[in-house]
Amino acid sequence: MKTKKITPLFFLFLIGIFFESLDAFSLFSIPLPWIGISIFIFIYIIYYFFGFEIEFNHFDSLRILLLYFVSITLIRAVSYSPDLPEFATSTFTQYISLRLLKLLGFIAVIWFVYTLSNFFERDTIIKFISFIGIFVSVMSLISYFSYIFDFQDFSRNRPGSGGWSQPIKRACSILRNYGTFREPSFLAVWLAPIIPLNFYLARKQSIWYGLSLLPIFAIILSRSLTGVISLILGIVAATLLWTIKNKNFDFLFIIPIIFLLFSSFIGNSIGYKFPALDPSMCPPESPDKCNCSLYDDELDEAKNSESVTKSIFERLTLISRGGLDGFENISILNEYISNENLQIFGQGLGIANLNFSPTFDDLTKKSVNGEIVYRNPGQVVSFNNLYINLYFSAGLVGLLWFLIFISNVLKKLYKRGNEYTFYIFSNLIVILLMFFFQAEELSTMLAISLGLMLLEFKNEKV
Repeated sequence: MKTKKITPLFFLFLIGIFFESLDAFSLFSIPLPWIGISIFIFIYIIYYFFGFEIEFNHFDSLRILLLYFVSITLIRAVSYSPDLPEFATSTFTQYISLRLLKLLGFIAVIWFVYTLSNFFERDTIIKFISFIGIFVSVMSLISYFSYIFDFQDFSRNRPGSGGWSQPIKRACSILRNYGTFREPSFLAVWLAPIIPLNFYLARKQSIWYGLSLLPIFAIILSRSLTGVISLILGIVAATLLWTIKNKNFDFLFIIPIIFLLFSSFIGNSIGYKFPALDPSMCPPESPDKCNCSLYDDELDEAKNSESVTKSIFERLTLISRGGLDGFENISILNEYISNENLQIFGQGLGIANLNFSPTFDDLTKKSVNGEIVYRNPGQVVSFNNLYINLYFSAGLVGLLWFLIFISNVLKKLYKRGNEYTFYIFSNLIVILLMFFFQAEELSTMLAISLGLMLLEFKNEKV
């Protein structure tokens, strides 16, 4: 099979990645990320039925694990009596099918990144993926400045978790509706893993040092504590390990941190605090959501500060005083775990979320002016933590299996110890740290990272 024959599938693959980044948009009521995942699976089918050889005998442990996820989910689904929350946007069958579709798309991405190495140089593959990150960053920065300079933002037409769209002019707080995702924190989770790839390319072409500022600024302006801290910790950890292994400190490894800190201070000059919304724009939110001067506590005040550095680093100080429980979601999950039976085999993907949702309502309810107020009433709730999701969905068996697989991948990267594996190691650590505080499903970015890792170990199994 010649390169010119794979090229259309390569560009289709890139379109799929781009669609995954457009979380706030939909086409004919179909969220674009789901179209992106469908594209990954479509590429595999096309590749197979046109008689092209599909040679992919790596990650046997991961493939068996994914089969275990599917099996547990299907077995649990057969006996599960669906009682969906009031504002669920899909049927039980659709909801579970989308979880399984995500798994298929995940393994298809790993396979295709590996397959592309037979036709393109490794750096070419990384460069195109990085260009998508640059383009998404530009779109997000346009969204940010659209309010400040009063020009048209992109039409965010995918409903949020509450069932209504989230245009930036209804934001009140910049942390709500900025970028190509329904939540800026998810923009940071998607963009952050691309930054180590940018700096890998910068070792070859210095122009990438300048281009890397775009995703860094996009993350800084999102004020995502998860994105910023995961980048810093991931790169510092990788640098220390590589310094110990090679007995030589490479200053270029920490350049991303310097860029990140520099951008956070520059971000103060372009930081913006939205004015209060007109009361007519407030429903279905509560009145305090329309008044940006009302804060629940010091953490809420820091989060909505006009100062970008205060919003990020003061929040880190406030949260660190309470340890991990300072992260509200971690505290909620700790209480949930302590009151549930030990999960050996798990409840199944998606089913675990349905079981968690009513308990989440009880754990987060507050009394306001004598009335009980729920945070996400009648909605399917996310764990916002991959490891907890794996624990409840696939039990201790699935969680330990996944952790052993990941540790084997990290060990192989560390043992190789060259420049390329440093940046893939950093990329992977950043993703794994963010999984602890934000996303809850095996992501396309993790699949890309594993695929790029295989390009260094083409003849070895993991």
